Amino acid sequence: IGLIPFFLAWGSFLNVVGYRILRDQSIILPGSYCPSCKHGLCWYDNIPLISYFLLKGKCRYCKKPISYLYPLIEFVTAASFYAIVLWIDPYYWLAYFFFFSALIVTIRTDLEQMLISRYATLLLIPFGWILSAIDWLPLTLYESVLGSIIGYGILFCVGHIFTRITGKVGMGQGDLELLAFIGSFTGPAGCIMTLFIGSTLGAVIGIAYISLFKQNRATMIPFGPFLALSAMTYSLF
Repeated sequence: IGLIPFFLAWGSFLNVVGYRILRDQSIILPGSYCPSCKHGLCWYDNIPLISYFLLKGKCRYCKKPISYLYPLIEFVTAASFYAIVLWIDPYYWLAYFFFFSALIVTIRTDLEQMLISRYATLLLIPFGWILSAIDWLPLTLYESVLGSIIGYGILFCVGHIFTRITGKVGMGQGDLELLAFIGSFTGPAGCIMTLFIGSTLGAVIGIAYISLFKQNRATMIPFGPFLALSAMTYSLF
């Protein structure tokens, strides 16, 4: 329980990383500020989860709404990292903290702008291979490399077939690179299960969203968060 404040603080940092990666800004300087009025935030306005609710989801200075993504990412980080501590062998904690952090950044960027940064996926694939090679992940180097290849290849094939049939782009490049990254940390089995769980979850939630909010079938729904959450679920259970 004592680790939860630290995990919430790390979630707050991941919010900064996701927000600034999209805008090609430094993740270190300047300090936290309101995205609307750019006013710097005091420490008491930057307490994970608590400040958001005390401020009723609005900036203290300009009164503009604060994105729901801030408390959401902080909560997901704390909950998933605490689950790692509870259910994963301590020998693998460092690798999974790294893996989950990248997935959470991806959730943030895909929900905000339907963009998945290669800084959080493609460029991190070698880390999965290295961690597997030194036995800091419960899979072999061969399984890690094969997982990356299968992850990219299976979505490439699905997207290509969809485009040939419908004439529309059905799968973004970021999704392919995300599943390749997931494969490097979970191997072929984890990659396939992640895709199965993510597709099922995405279909159910997508249909519900379209029905409840009266959207049409052409409405774009980000697939990255479903893949990321499914990869976390597979890793934990």
